This record gives sequence, C-alpha cells and structure tokens, in this order.
Amino acid sequence: MLKSLILMVLTVITAGVLAGCPSLWNSKVGEEAPGAGELYEKAEARFKDKDYPGAIEAYQRLRSAHPDFDKAPEVSMKIADATYESGDLEKAASAYLQFVELYPGHEEAARAKYQVAMCYFRQIKNTDLDSRAVMTAAERFKALRDNPDAGEWATKAGEKFDECMKKLAEKELYKARTYISMGKYKSARLAAKRVLEEYGKLGLDQEAEDLIKRIKGK
Repeated sequence: MLKSLILMVLTVITAGVLAGCPSLWNSKVGEEAPGAGELYEKAEARFKDKDYPGAIEAYQRLRSAHPDFDKAPEVSMKIADATYESGDLEKAASAYLQFVELYPGHEEAARAKYQVAMCYFRQIKNTDLDSRAVMTAAERFKALRDNPDAGEWATKAGEKFDECMKKLAEKELYKARTYISMGKYKSARLAAKRVLEEYGKLGLDQEAEDLIKRIKGK
C-alpha cells in the first residue's frame, strides 16, 4: 500500500515537471543561435544594399555576440563607414577615432584618420559660415599628409588640405568684399592681404590684388 502511494506521488510530480517544461519532451531546445560568419554575411549584404541602419544594427549585434571574432577590426570599420554613409557625421567621426584607438597599427588606420577629417570637411557649407569645421578638417588633413606611413592616404589628405586652404582664402575674399560694401576699407585691405600672405598660390592671388588696387587710397 505504501509502495503504491509513493509511486502515485512520483507519477504526479513527474507529470507536473514535464508539463511545466515542454522542452523536455523534445531533444531539440529551440533554434541554434547564428554563428559569427552568418551574422557577418548578413551585415555585409545589408551594407552592400546600402541599408546602412540595418547594417549598423547587424554589425553591432555581431560585435556584441562575438567580441573575439577574427574580423573584429573590419566590423568596427564597417560600423564607422555605415554611419558615415548614413550622414551622421558626428557619430561617424567618433567611430573612426575609436577604430584608430583600438587598432592603431591596422592597415585601415590611415583611412580611418582620413575619414575623420572628411566628417568635418562634409560639414563645410559656404564662405559665410563659421570656419571652425574648415580649420579642424585642415588640421587633420595636414597631420595625415605629413605622416610618412600613411601611403596613398597622405596624398589624398594633401589634396583635401589644399581645398580647405582655398575655402579659407575664399572666406577672406568674401569678408573683403563685404567690408568694401560697408565702407570699411582698412578691414577689407587686411582681409585681402591675408589671402596673399597666408593662402598664396591657390588661384585667388589675382582677385585679392585687384581688390587691394580697387580701394587704394581709401
């Protein structure tokens, strides 16, 4: 009698456990989590399709799930690239800087530095705006231009540095013309002279000289 009672209790307990854990009825416990390679392929596909928000999400998921993935540097760079392409330039600059900090010796480090400068360069609108973006971009392009280990990115940075200098010169000419319209000839003359002294040989010397001649004696 006692034995029968014990068996009955065990049967009830076992039934309750199995009812509460349906997975025990199956040998397969849910689907297997996707591997790093699969996640990387999905992220790459989204990037290729220019689905940059989707690519960022996929790369970040990969980085969180597989921090030791052998392509971790590439993943970090792709997050920065996708952010840049999506137009969020401030976040992109931060992502590129993080890449350089984490992988200073990586072959993509020079490109990452170039892209940081481009994040500022793309914020340049026209000559009547604040020149801080131009100055910051110019400083970063110059540093990369002067880096003997930057290879092709040093050359590209040098070209962009010249563009920045020309934009700063154009701003000085803009200021000079504005000062002339206001009758502030001394300020106009100083602005035009800065073009010749600080931004010479960028194709704007003649215009600066003409402005100076125009207000001579005023």
